[in-house]
Amino acid sequence: MMNLRVLGKVEACAFRRRFGARGASPSSTMALIGRSQPCSRQDGGQGSGSAGRSSRAFASRSSSPVEDPVVSPAWLAENINDVKILDATWYLPSKKKSGKEDFGRARIPGARYFDIDDVADKSSSLKHMLPSSAAFAAAAHALGVKNSDAVVVYEANGMAFAAARAWWMFRCFGHANVKVLNGGLPAWLEERESGDPSAFDLDESEVTPDFVDAGGRASIEAQEGGGAAPGAYEASLNDRLVVSKSEILSDLSLADKKMFVLDARGKGRFKGSEPEARSGLRSGHIPGSFSMPFASLLEDGGKLKDVQGLLRSEIFVRALKEGEVDKSITATCGSGVTACMIALAFARVGRDVAVYDGSWTEWGADPECPLETGLSKSGFRS
Repeated sequence: MMNLRVLGKVEACAFRRRFGARGASPSSTMALIGRSQPCSRQDGGQGSGSAGRSSRAFASRSSSPVEDPVVSPAWLAENINDVKILDATWYLPSKKKSGKEDFGRARIPGARYFDIDDVADKSSSLKHMLPSSAAFAAAAHALGVKNSDAVVVYEANGMAFAAARAWWMFRCFGHANVKVLNGGLPAWLEERESGDPSAFDLDESEVTPDFVDAGGRASIEAQEGGGAAPGAYEASLNDRLVVSKSEILSDLSLADKKMFVLDARGKGRFKGSEPEARSGLRSGHIPGSFSMPFASLLEDGGKLKDVQGLLRSEIFVRALKEGEVDKSITATCGSGVTACMIALAFARVGRDVAVYDGSWTEWGADPECPLETGLSKSGFRS
C-alpha cells in the first residue's frame, strides 16, 4: 500500500490527536498556535512511496492522523502509474485563455482533461454548477476513472482554484480518494528543471478534440438522456458539502446563526468598494460573513500553505472554533470556484467545509437577498 504524507511536524498533529477530525474545541484552538510537535507520519506528500503499488493508497478521511488533501510533484512522480490524473485548467472569461488549449499543448503524462464548465448543470443559468449524479458519473467513466481509483487533479496555472473545484466535485459525489497537486503544473516543471527531467516528464504529443472533450461531452449527453452504462461509475451526492441560497437565507433569519460563512473573493469585492467582474451584480457580501481571500491561503510560491501557515490566520482559527461549537463552515465566492480553495485548506486539518455553489453570481443578482458592505461589524478583524 503506497502511503500519503500527512501533516508532519506542525501543530495539526497535536490538533488532530487531541480534538479529532472536525477541529479543536473552542477553548483549545488558540493554544495550538505557535506549537509544533513531531508526530508519526505516513510519507507521501513530499515524495516517499513506491510506484507500482495499489492505487488504493489514499486512506479514508477518518484515518488518523489527518490525511493531507494535496500531494507534491515528487510524490506524484513516484506514484504516477498508480493514480488517475486529471487536468482541470480553467480561466476566468476575462483572461481570454483556454484550459483546453493549454492541455492540448502539454500535460503530465497520462492526464485527461476535466472541464468544470462542461461537467456542470447545463439547465442552470449559472456557470459550472454541480451536475446531477448521473451526469458526473458519465464524465468520470468517460475519463477512465473508477470508484476505486486514486485521483490527482492539477491545473496549468498553479493553484489558481479550478483543481480545487474538481477535487470538491469528486468529494461531493462520494469519491474520497482524490487529491490536488500542490502548485500544479508549474511546480511539476520546477522539479523537472532542477531535478531529473525523466522523472518529471511532460507529454507534448498531439491530442484530438474528441479526446480533450470526452468528459464534458459525456456529462452533457447524460443530461440529454444518454451517458455511461449504469454501474460504470457510481456517484451519489453528499449534500453536506453543498449549501443553497435558500439554506443561507433561512440561517440569516435565525437569532442564533448556525453557519459561519467565509468569502473567498478579494477584499475590495467583499467590501463593495470594487465592482463585480460579472455585469448586473450588486456589490457587497452576505450579512455576517467574513473575508478570506483565496490568495491568502497560498504561499508566495503559489502553493497551498501548510497547516502551520494556515493556523497563523486568526479568521481560520476563529472558523474552526465556531465550527466546533454549533456552526457549520460555509465557503462562498464569485461563482463557486475559489470557495473550493477554502474547502481544500480546511481539509488540511480534517474539517469539512460546505460550498455555496451559486455564490455571489446568484446572491448578488437577486434583489431579495440582503447584503452588507464594508468589513465585518462583529468587531473581529476580517
